[in-house]
Amino acid sequence: MAHTDGDTMVKFPAADVIMTGDFYRSLGYPNIDRANGGSLKGMLDGLAEVVALSGPNTKIVPGHGTVVGKADVAAHRDMILAIRDKIAPMVRQGMTLEQVTAAKTTAAYDPKCLALVRPRSFCGPVVRGAEGRA
Repeated sequence: MAHTDGDTMVKFPAADVIMTGDFYRSLGYPNIDRANGGSLKGMLDGLAEVVALSGPNTKIVPGHGTVVGKADVAAHRDMILAIRDKIAPMVRQGMTLEQVTAAKTTAAYDPKCLALVRPRSFCGPVVRGAEGRA
């Protein structure tokens, strides 16, 4: 339940390859599709599982973007955690999604991540996750 409630990850041990489907993209912000069962927690859990199942030479085939390695997925997870950690105190202070987005909480990552999912689209599920609404 990362991107949606129907996410699939397949590991091919003999080839040392993991196919993540759409829940991991090697470009842009993640697409957490809350309307179809996705959640911030699910996204973080899914990425942690990919990292845990990967070795130093594992090739990870994302749903979108180029083939990457374990360090790339870990960096993507760490980016989500860093943005979540910026947004959570704002939510506790009662800030709205519009205020969180206006505060440019994703600015450090925007040059690399503006491929498919815009910051507001990514921040929405992060705000909902920080509010405890999955």
